[in-house]
Amino acid sequence: MKKNLFTFLILISIFSCSQNNLVDITSKIVKTSGFVDIALTITDKKETDSMFVYTAQGLYKSDTVGIEIALKKGLKAGIVNGELNNVFVRNGITMHSIGSKSDKLLAAIAELYGGIDSIKTMRPDLMILSCANFNQQDVNYTSGEYKFKVFMETATGNPELLINFDFTNKLILLNEKDVEYRIDILQYLMKK
Repeated sequence: MKKNLFTFLILISIFSCSQNNLVDITSKIVKTSGFVDIALTITDKKETDSMFVYTAQGLYKSDTVGIEIALKKGLKAGIVNGELNNVFVRNGITMHSIGSKSDKLLAAIAELYGGIDSIKTMRPDLMILSCANFNQQDVNYTSGEYKFKVFMETATGNPELLINFDFTNKLILLNEKDVEYRIDILQYLMKK
């Protein structure tokens, strides 16, 4: 009995510590800008032949929210000596639901965007996105900050979202490019 209780207490403390390491997703929002920027902590990293895949999670109103975001391997600088070079990256970033945590992330984004009702669950398919690479150096997948703009397609528009990787601080930021894209971004992320 004592051994089971001890094991239970250790598991609780491990879970509590991992929860405490997650960033509040609203921690990077600048109230005066009017943009809703979402911060997520990189909690896991794996590698495929062509991508580095990151599990990114955060806290919103004491719920853990998250998504899987992958970045293409071998990305060179998009801007070299002030000239656009390697800027457009076909299939450069993917996003994928991690289940209920992604559904909660979608609901949190909708709430933060405001005035958007009837949010469903996050789409389960792999979202493959082309992107613009705004970096002046090759991507180092273990340190540094890197900025990308992804292009989405919906029935009503072509929203864009800024996805920034801060590998030094183990963060992925989903930053708004334009508040007019809010509904289209949510429609893109939702299960049909």
